[in-house]
Amino acid sequence: MTADGGAPLGMHRSGHWSVPEALNRVRPETLFGDRTVNAFAERPATYDAMVRASVARNPDGEAVVCGERRLSYRDLDGLVERTAHGFIRRGLCPGDRVAVMLDNRLEYLVAILATVRAGGIAVPLGTRLGPMDVAYIVENAAPTFAVTAREWLPRFPTESSIANTLLVDADRPSEERFADLATDDAGVLPALAPEDPMMIIYTSGTTGKPKGACLTHVNFVHTCLHYLHALAIDRPLRSLLVVPGTHIAGFGPVMSVTLASAGTIVMMREFKARLVLDAIDRERITFAVLVPAMYQLCLMEPTFGGRDLSNWRYGVYGGAIMPPAVIERFAERLPSLRMINAYGATETCAVCTIMPPELTAAHPASVGLPLHCDELRVVGEDGREVEPGRIGELWIRGPNVSPGYWRDAGATERSFTDGFWKSGDVASRDENGLVFIHDRLKDMINRGGFKVFCAEVENVLIGHPGVADCSVVGVPDPVLGEKTFAFVQRCDASVDGPALRDYLRARIADYKVPDFWHVGEDPVPRNQNGKQQKADVRRLAAGLLAATMKDPV
Repeated sequence: MTADGGAPLGMHRSGHWSVPEALNRVRPETLFGDRTVNAFAERPATYDAMVRASVARNPDGEAVVCGERRLSYRDLDGLVERTAHGFIRRGLCPGDRVAVMLDNRLEYLVAILATVRAGGIAVPLGTRLGPMDVAYIVENAAPTFAVTAREWLPRFPTESSIANTLLVDADRPSEERFADLATDDAGVLPALAPEDPMMIIYTSGTTGKPKGACLTHVNFVHTCLHYLHALAIDRPLRSLLVVPGTHIAGFGPVMSVTLASAGTIVMMREFKARLVLDAIDRERITFAVLVPAMYQLCLMEPTFGGRDLSNWRYGVYGGAIMPPAVIERFAERLPSLRMINAYGATETCAVCTIMPPELTAAHPASVGLPLHCDELRVVGEDGREVEPGRIGELWIRGPNVSPGYWRDAGATERSFTDGFWKSGDVASRDENGLVFIHDRLKDMINRGGFKVFCAEVENVLIGHPGVADCSVVGVPDPVLGEKTFAFVQRCDASVDGPALRDYLRARIADYKVPDFWHVGEDPVPRNQNGKQQKADVRRLAAGLLAATMKDPV
């Protein structure tokens, strides 16, 4: 799409969508006051303009599949339009926040798109958040509307700024139905601007209270065009949404990129390997974003080989270690599937590097190359960029990078320098520009002056055929400062700590081999997005060590 809302994808003579040469053209622009970045020269002005252009290109095409419900782009657009007018009729003003706490269902997509079209700012809330989390976010974001279901209504504080609470399953006289918000009384919709915030997504809060990353129209538009460009997507996708739509990975790479391609979003509310494989077969899925554990569970499903999965072309993953053996097995069983590691964060609007699929097998530890408009630096402790092969903190600047945190000028000042977002990840780049993530800065263990990267040890451990999952953390030590603890979920009952210690000693430096081990069938603590909960592992480690008081194996 051009800046006035024209379509970025032209119709190829074969009848397929084609990625035009325009996506190769970038130019420097100044965004968010004083941030100079490279940006796509021809693009939609806003997220809503991108959606409207897809409606114009493919009005009768299938936009959403949610259970038995199937909506065309024309039907989806009409429902979003009426709901946006309903928000405005009920008093939503430009910049007002709308909290949406729903699982993967049609109403979630409609609520988000209508909020954006009405000039509001959507605030997605994961359905696994507890009342304290929700109360903090509601206080910080101060939404005037909430859209949820009765199941999650008790999570919201009884006294808050929320003036309007709409339930998707209301059936009592005292409750207001979200469906009743839609109106045919069309008024004037507000003008939207590229740098307007359209969504606030709160980070997981692993280092304290969650921060609300502001994401703008121009951020999301570039995430979509980056995916189309990097993966040479030249036709409407048929995408499976099974990761939470409230997470940046669900709303960005799955829902938004699919809408940008004028494709189909197939929604599933929970992951079950058999049902996921059924959906990929039945719905002719071409694109999916899954965490590595989901790929492993799909391979373990006994009926894996009894389906036609040949349409599945893009298998995107991130957020955790993907065992090379899993990549190899998918290559054997689904040679047409391109396994793609994508790295990013909420602050980068989901992604800032993508691994070219043809390089995945040869470089399984890399998260890929920087996106077309993004600038990455690996910065040492002295604040200077380091040479290839050296480690430092990864900084990212680009048109997809958040302008800052909602109502938190201090966090914004600490996290951004000259337009670069400081990721907190320890990284390096090789001579060819491939990016490698070694660890989180806060997770790096200082064992008597020797630095141990937890992720490095985990990457080697996961290569053992008897290891299903693992997490490595530091534990306090009065002599060395820290020692290393490994929490291992095994898939072979014969595997134990001494065996894994010997396995590691043959592969990594001796000071990196964990001092303490817990090896069993207990799963590694992870959140609903597949991210390790290191704080939980540290608590488990402290409890286990206090209970056993055993020497290292």
